[in-house]
Amino acid sequence: MKRMLFAYRPWLLMTVVLAGSVLLSAQSVPPPDITSHSASDFIDIKQGVTEAELVTRALASNPMELAQRQQIAMTEGDITQANLRKNPSLTLGGLKEVNGGDNSFNAGGMLPLELYGRRARRTEVAQSKEGATQQSVADQERLLAGEVRTRFGEALASIRNLMFTEQLLQVNWDFLKLMEDRVREGATPPLDANETRVEVNRIEAMRIDYQAKAEVALLALKEAVGIDPEEFIRLRGALELAPLAYDQKQLLQLAVEHRPDLAFQRANEALANAELRLDKATARPDASVFGGYQRPDVGFSQQGFDAAGNLAPIRQTFNYAIFGLNIDLPLFNRNQGAIVADTAAIQATRSQVAAVNLTLRHEVAQNLVRFSGAQARVALYRAGVRDQANHNLDVVRQTYSYGRTTLLDVIAEQRRYIDIETGYTDILLDAYTARIALEQAVGTNLP
Repeated sequence: MKRMLFAYRPWLLMTVVLAGSVLLSAQSVPPPDITSHSASDFIDIKQGVTEAELVTRALASNPMELAQRQQIAMTEGDITQANLRKNPSLTLGGLKEVNGGDNSFNAGGMLPLELYGRRARRTEVAQSKEGATQQSVADQERLLAGEVRTRFGEALASIRNLMFTEQLLQVNWDFLKLMEDRVREGATPPLDANETRVEVNRIEAMRIDYQAKAEVALLALKEAVGIDPEEFIRLRGALELAPLAYDQKQLLQLAVEHRPDLAFQRANEALANAELRLDKATARPDASVFGGYQRPDVGFSQQGFDAAGNLAPIRQTFNYAIFGLNIDLPLFNRNQGAIVADTAAIQATRSQVAAVNLTLRHEVAQNLVRFSGAQARVALYRAGVRDQANHNLDVVRQTYSYGRTTLLDVIAEQRRYIDIETGYTDILLDAYTARIALEQAVGTNLP
């Protein structure tokens, strides 16, 4: 046995020497810089922009949203146009005899009457289109606000992980300096310092990754809001939410009252009914009044006696007033096909209303379950997992300081704690986005 131990001593000595050489070469590497692009570059709890401010800015400046709102202006112009009366017509003409002196001049005009409320029905259709367009734009605003809020939460989650890794990196760097001091004093094997430096570098790599994710998340948020990528902003908000409870029946009632996509389908139903009334009105007779003036100048090649008894050419100018009523008779085309199509469109829009109503009921129920479950996970993780994992790491570190465990046990426990802490960020983000999804399903902000 003694010979075996003695035989292994050169290997042990070589291991210590190699470890010491690695440590000396590693010490020449400067400590990681965690201040150049820290979490403070992304968040400001006092002067940063809030989620609500970014939503307001997105609704006011997002190019796609501005393009959608122009459709409302277009429908307003359609209402103005539909409410205008049809223009009257003016006819001017003349008649001239070839190789003769007879001629005639006439002028006339026509005014369409638009019977059976044609103009009112036309205006009703345009107004219905405006209502449908407004609800469509409102639904786009709902989706845009949800996208901005979701990306805001994702940015907060990335920043939270970045802050966590920065703090953890600082703790491990301080621990590495302590280990290096103990190695120089001969109180700690050089291998422990090397293992600590490996862990420091691994956490530094994590920090770089989370920094990049935070930058990407912030750029995605700017894109949703409509902000130039070069504009500098800091966020102000918290990923953690207070525990909330909602009644499903009340949420369903709110959804029926506030969901713009449901209101859009109802507006489409009103539009289909208005188009049916318009087609029925235009299928009935219409009329136009007309009037005019005609002045013929005619004569003959013979002569006759005038009132004074003298011979004179036979020629006379006449003045005629012309008036009448022009009636359009829908004998063949009574909009039969359009009326059938309008009736089918009404049934289709009613089915769409029922489909959206069913969909929103499912969305409310599903997102309420998701939100409640996410809140329960947050509460359990906060008290039963995260706090306990932090306590376990402290115990393992203290045990290592007493020499009762190895450094690898500390590193393994710290890695478990990192997984739990970043997992807690994921759970917080899930609860955050679940709240957003629930409010999107309801169609309005919840108290």
